[in-house]
Amino acid sequence: MAIVSFHRHLLFGYCLETDYPFRTPMTAAPSDMQPDLRFHLTHVTPPPTLLEETSLYQSPDKNRFGERVVQAYAAPAGIVMRFPRIADFWLSAGEIRCELHAPALEYMVEICLLGHVMAYYLELSGVAAIHAGAVVVDDRAVLFAADRTGGKSTLVASLVEAGIPLLADDISALHYHDGSVVCRHGFPQMKLTPEQAGRFVGETDTFPLVHPAFAKLSVPAGRVGRVASATLPVACIYLLERRLAGDIDAADGAVRIDPVAAGEAMIQLVRHSFLVHLFDAHAEWPVFAEASEEGESRLHASRFQRLARIAQSIPIKRLWYPSGYAHLPAVHEAVRLDLHASTVNP
Repeated sequence: MAIVSFHRHLLFGYCLETDYPFRTPMTAAPSDMQPDLRFHLTHVTPPPTLLEETSLYQSPDKNRFGERVVQAYAAPAGIVMRFPRIADFWLSAGEIRCELHAPALEYMVEICLLGHVMAYYLELSGVAAIHAGAVVVDDRAVLFAADRTGGKSTLVASLVEAGIPLLADDISALHYHDGSVVCRHGFPQMKLTPEQAGRFVGETDTFPLVHPAFAKLSVPAGRVGRVASATLPVACIYLLERRLAGDIDAADGAVRIDPVAAGEAMIQLVRHSFLVHLFDAHAEWPVFAEASEEGESRLHASRFQRLARIAQSIPIKRLWYPSGYAHLPAVHEAVRLDLHASTVNP
């Protein structure tokens, strides 16, 4: 009989216990820490039939077989998140179970789990999953949110290379608790293009692709700089507005930081949330029990309250800056001065 080896990792504020050997860099949990989330993988072929009447969400994107690439279904104990021809993830409070349908696609387990699935689990648990990178400045979390081509990865990597610890690379988990907003740490991986890896690490050949269809590499964050594994109060969220070389107002190379009004801040938090269309599709679905402490037991109302409290509790600002590696030190300095001014004149 094979001996099953269990591992414990720190992930988004949870102690995750699993028998799955992650290839993605993970942060080890203390040996005496008790798990509060368990992940287990099994092989199930063919996949079970999920009834159409239990469907909660069907993504607009389709795979080459005409199937919706992300699907969600109601289950007796929680939710099933289906990635057709790959795997089903069964989510319930304290547990995520993966049923892999295609052994040859096992590399997709981590891509799905550490992205869509964990974002879903966080939101069902009362934690906002924001598409943003986060670093640590003076024991506070500083977040940077941007569109896909907004320069987030480059700016965050440059800060980490400059000695600022990484807190989260792609999903920032925000929790409103006792009147303050905190950010939970992610996992110590950075998704970098070969150009970025060459710039900030000095090599590209030893890093695997995050996904075979995309160019980004899975780079251990420790190869770029320091990594933090803590839950920290949020100092500010910066919305990146990178100006390309051809933009008229980018010619002077100036960096500008502007405050965002609370109403607009709320809109931007929704815009930069993971899976916003999925949550809107089943607004009346109940959240996990631990999330109902916010006063609402339904997903949409709970998320709305959470994002509204976040928008009202912390500064959210636009960070305008010109594109190009040469301008990054000026961006670092502008952020440093802005954070210092916010501390001196809260």
